[in-house]
Amino acid sequence: MLRRILLPFAGLLAVAATAAVVDVNLTYKELRLKDGMLFTDAAVRSLNTSAGTVMLLVNKDLISVRTVLLPDDVAARLKELTPVLSKEDQEAEKQQEAADRKKAAETAERRQRMAEEEVQAARAASRDLNVKAAAQTAAKAEAVPADVAKFAEERAKAYFKYRDDPLSNIGAVVGSDIYLEDPEPVPGWTGRYRVEGKAYRQYINNQSSGYGRDAKEFEVLVQTREGKKPELVEIRIK
Repeated sequence: MLRRILLPFAGLLAVAATAAVVDVNLTYKELRLKDGMLFTDAAVRSLNTSAGTVMLLVNKDLISVRTVLLPDDVAARLKELTPVLSKEDQEAEKQQEAADRKKAAETAERRQRMAEEEVQAARAASRDLNVKAAAQTAAKAEAVPADVAKFAEERAKAYFKYRDDPLSNIGAVVGSDIYLEDPEPVPGWTGRYRVEGKAYRQYINNQSSGYGRDAKEFEVLVQTREGKKPELVEIRIK
């Protein structure tokens, strides 16, 4: 995509009315500018001596390019085609250039003033946001261990009821209690927690056709990520 200033037709008329525009028609299979930009099948259609720009036609698009970026041979050819201006035209160009510089300076000053006002407003808003953000961050930090503890308890209950030691003589689990310690961060693992606990179960013994009881110590590894639900890493039996 060509990143040049595309001037609409009305803009071209305005330039022609206030500056010396020389119509030309120089076509090139390849036209490489001094900044490295390469155009193929390009045509130089006009030269604005006051603005120091040329108008190129590339792929049906009109593109304004500064004259100083043209190859030396193209610039020399344009110089040959540029008529000598009368004193009146030269004076008109100087006045137009002065008006353009004044307008550009006023625009730059206005943008600078607006930018400074935006910075001041942003700083004021940032102070308020920092206070709110600090409170929200603290609240999130306090909520994470609670979420981890609840998640670990749910996973542990399901594990010891349905998945633990499927090849043993344990049949249906008819009762269980899970006791968990507080979650502790795992050193070296961002967002990972370890939750230690003990599971007590009463189950149907498939071998003796009676009931059995056991107690197992375990730990649950849980991974947390901001904006996502906790994930189970592993349940380890001690």
